[in-house]
Amino acid sequence: MRTSALVSWLFFYSYVATVFRIKAVSVSGQCQSDQQELLLVLKNSLNSSSSEKLVKWNQSTDCCSWDGITCNADGQVIGLDLSKELISGAIDKSNSLFRFTGQIPVEISYMTKLVTLDLSKSWLLDLGSLKLKKPNLVMLVQNLTRLQNLYLDGINISADRNKWSQALSSSLPDLQVLSMSGCHLSGPINPSLAKLKSLSIISLDSNNLFGPFPKFFAEFQNLTSLHLGGNNLSGSVPKEILQAPKLQTLDLSFNKLLQGSFLWFPPNASLQSLLVGDTNFGGWLPESISSLGKLTRIELTNCKFNGPLPKTLEKLTQLVYLDFSSNNFSGPVPSFTTLKALTYLNLAGNQLNGSILSTNWSSLLNLVSLDLARNSFSGTVPPTLFQSKSLRIIYLPQNQFTGGFSEVKGEFSLLLEAIDLSQNRLQGPFPMFVFEIQGLCELSLSCNKFSGLITLSAFHKLKNLSVLDLSYNNLSFDSSFINLPLPPFLPSIAKLKLSSCNLTKFPDFLKNLSILDHLDLSNNRIHGKIPSWIWKTQRLSYLNLSLNFLVEFERTSHITSRLLVIDLHGNLLQGQKPIFPPQAAYLDYSSNNFSSVLPHEIGDFLQYASFFSLSGNNIHGSIPKSICQGSSLLVLNLSNNSLSGSIPECLIQMSASLGVLNLKRNNLNSNISNTFPENCLLQTLDLNQNQLGGKVPKSLVKCRMLEVLDLGNNQIDDTFPCHLKSTLRLRVLVLRSNKFKGHANCQENITWPMLQIIDLASNSFGGKLPQGLLMTWNAMMTENNEHYSEILHFQILKLSELSFQDSMTVTMKGIELELEKILTIFTTIDFSSNKFEGPIPEAIGDFRALYLLNLSNNALTGTAPSFLGNLPKLEALDLSSNHLIGQIPPQLANLNFLSFLNLSNNELIGKIPLGTQIQSFPEASFENNAGLCGPPLKAPCESPPVTKVGPPNPRTGNHLNWNLIRVEIGFVFGLGAVIVPLMFWKRWRIWYSKRIDRVLFKFFPKLDHRNRNHRTIAQWIQGRRLQ
Repeated sequence: MRTSALVSWLFFYSYVATVFRIKAVSVSGQCQSDQQELLLVLKNSLNSSSSEKLVKWNQSTDCCSWDGITCNADGQVIGLDLSKELISGAIDKSNSLFRFTGQIPVEISYMTKLVTLDLSKSWLLDLGSLKLKKPNLVMLVQNLTRLQNLYLDGINISADRNKWSQALSSSLPDLQVLSMSGCHLSGPINPSLAKLKSLSIISLDSNNLFGPFPKFFAEFQNLTSLHLGGNNLSGSVPKEILQAPKLQTLDLSFNKLLQGSFLWFPPNASLQSLLVGDTNFGGWLPESISSLGKLTRIELTNCKFNGPLPKTLEKLTQLVYLDFSSNNFSGPVPSFTTLKALTYLNLAGNQLNGSILSTNWSSLLNLVSLDLARNSFSGTVPPTLFQSKSLRIIYLPQNQFTGGFSEVKGEFSLLLEAIDLSQNRLQGPFPMFVFEIQGLCELSLSCNKFSGLITLSAFHKLKNLSVLDLSYNNLSFDSSFINLPLPPFLPSIAKLKLSSCNLTKFPDFLKNLSILDHLDLSNNRIHGKIPSWIWKTQRLSYLNLSLNFLVEFERTSHITSRLLVIDLHGNLLQGQKPIFPPQAAYLDYSSNNFSSVLPHEIGDFLQYASFFSLSGNNIHGSIPKSICQGSSLLVLNLSNNSLSGSIPECLIQMSASLGVLNLKRNNLNSNISNTFPENCLLQTLDLNQNQLGGKVPKSLVKCRMLEVLDLGNNQIDDTFPCHLKSTLRLRVLVLRSNKFKGHANCQENITWPMLQIIDLASNSFGGKLPQGLLMTWNAMMTENNEHYSEILHFQILKLSELSFQDSMTVTMKGIELELEKILTIFTTIDFSSNKFEGPIPEAIGDFRALYLLNLSNNALTGTAPSFLGNLPKLEALDLSSNHLIGQIPPQLANLNFLSFLNLSNNELIGKIPLGTQIQSFPEASFENNAGLCGPPLKAPCESPPVTKVGPPNPRTGNHLNWNLIRVEIGFVFGLGAVIVPLMFWKRWRIWYSKRIDRVLFKFFPKLDHRNRNHRTIAQWIQGRRLQ
């Protein structure tokens, strides 16, 4: 009988498809006959015709020499490697590909001498479910104490959760390779793994691991490869991890909460691959990056790095792949000329500027892809890029490149597949050289200033061209392009964008482009009908004919089109109703002349629609309840029509899926239904300018995603909506011109940290302005970079350009303006025409991002505060028609952007502050303030009497100078001590006169002789008086 252990071991391999890789010994014995026989039984039970290894197994050779077999010195089979083999059979009673399915058998845990165990499968391809449950991981490894290499990639080990790390550390003390990618692991990485000091390769990527980054990894002296990407790790990565002496690969990418920076790279580092993309890493890249002389791949995409790119990058001569996209790097780029091995360079989405001519692009013979999109590069585009022998992709859109390509000549690479120069400042004649690049598949030159006449025949060499975008230039096309019925050229075109290309009719050849998928002819001068072939095309999925002069549809009895996106807004279309292709997901018929009621069965046409807009037509009647059958709707825009009646209750309940509901500027009445669902997903609710009454629904608090709430210009009779305390994402709140009343102070804590626009004008709000609420409006306090402002919008489909842009009406400088786009940096406060009283709150002084402030027509008191001068972005300030007193603060002269100021109808006094900004406003800005004077008012200010005042002591300011006062007081008292006795004390007068006479006569002797007689008479007289 054969050894039972060997039988069960080989039976295990006949039942499952796995890989056991055992370290081969230096001496291999002759295969034992019973084991060779079992191996041949295994081969015969399988369909091995496609296997490169099994076909070589035969009786005439020693089984220890067979491919995939490893023996020990005694000739015992200790390893079987059938990895990457196409083997099929009926081992698990199926005819499927030979592979593991279901549970891993327990027999594997009996193989106590295993050094390498590889049960991994391609988890990316998900070839069947393979899991560890019985046995679990603990049972599997507890006896495999000699194991050094463990590969379990793609195995579902989720049942063990937090126990996996303890199982490994307690049973596998000599483990060197740990590879468990995509194993559904969860929880934090247990510190017990620190016991496995011999680990050199750790691969735990694409799991559900969370918690802080394990700092003990930096203590593994043999660590060469660390893969932790695609988890939810957090905290800071210790800088010591980069100082591991043998570390070659570090992959921490796709851990959004993981923080770190690169302060310094050690000299002579072994690092070859550094991947931290899509993390919270940031800071400057140090010049010491030149120490990574062995680096071949570096990915820092979508992080928070900033500062200049270090010039020492040019020393990374082994670099093959560099991706710094979507960061905040700034300044010029270093030269990449020395990076001869570079194949992929991506710097897109930064703030880089300057020229790119410092690099000799023609010397980079291995460069395949160059992406510099969404920066501020300037200067000319190097002609050598288009003559490169290796480049396949050139992406330079959304920069500031200038110049033209009239001098570009010579031979062009047949490998070049994609050129995108859109949204630059390029000009001059159309670059005809692109028609010589015969391998070109994608060409985008939109949004430049190229000019010239294009003929269809010019495209005859571009047989592979599938994407062509020439929109928004100064181009025109000859008649052959318009009238040629058959397409001898452009046979492969799938995406054609000719927006704003001066077209006046549909090019005839379009209907014969069999694989055309995307067609954009918007913003041209096309008149007449939309041709019927549009509704019969089988491949066309995107159609944009907006902003033309189309008047009607060429109807067809049967619509077979598979159109998903239809944009016809801004035409002259008319009739009863538009055409609704059955599978359309995006339907925009806004700003046309349709005049009818909404079809009663409209819900049947919107089964797959996620976006539907009939805004700006002449639609009247009520909103049919059937519209609620459009269960896929994310955006419903029926604004600017003449709809009447109430808002269907089911439409309010649809906010469980609806993101935007825009019904503004209609004639809708009744109350807003208080039936917003618990799982409300509304982001925009715009009901402005209807005749709605009642109160703000209490259930609206369930819409925690709400960003725009516009209830202005209705008949709502309510108090301030304090119940919306949970709408932390609120950005726009408009309640103007209703019947709101009461205080705007809320007893409950309410915070709107993202609020940027609030309009409470023309109501009956009273009391003091809500200081506590104002202090929570953080978005108005932070000065944001205007270059990185966004537009408030609702994304229709991820990874697409389709979105709904919010709009609103604001009163600015006394004029109502329609904002078709709301920038996230635009901030306004309008509390005008209410009954607010008391002083202007100090919290407003912190709104450094505020653009407009209107507090007019209230009962505010106190002074015009000086802190208004701390609002550097302020463009409009209206404090008119209040009861403000005191002087105009001179700090207002510091507001350099102030273009509108109204302080009229108050009780202000004093001289209007001097300053170019303030003096530029008209007299009406200050009128009806009886105490104001000075330009621009005609009333002059009275000049006060001039008083010379010595310079103030810098130490005492306006305090009394006591040194001077002491001298004056001393002089007065000293003089009084002499004069007063002379007047009232006779003896003192006689003594004083004698002493003075002696002094005078001593210095003037002649005076003594001349006046001796006189002195004798005087003495006699004094003597007589004394008697």
